[in-house]
Amino acid sequence: MAVSFSNDIAPIFNQFRSQMLWRFDVTNYDHVKANAAVIYGRISDKGYPMPPPPMDPLSDAQVALFKQWMDTGCAP
Repeated sequence: MAVSFSNDIAPIFNQFRSQMLWRFDVTNYDHVKANAAVIYGRISDKGYPMPPPPMDPLSDAQVALFKQWMDTGCAP
């Protein structure tokens, strides 16, 4: 199954859009693609998670989906 930003990745981050201040817009394809490695590092780091507490961290399935999206070329 192909993973796309608009169908799979943006919805993961949309839930946090109004609650957080980001250095870049995590619902914007170009911003996320350009910062994918940084974002992945943060969402996969259980010691310093993104999003930060008290919000729940992303699930392992969401992190894996983001990684798959990165590994397959960051489709729009």
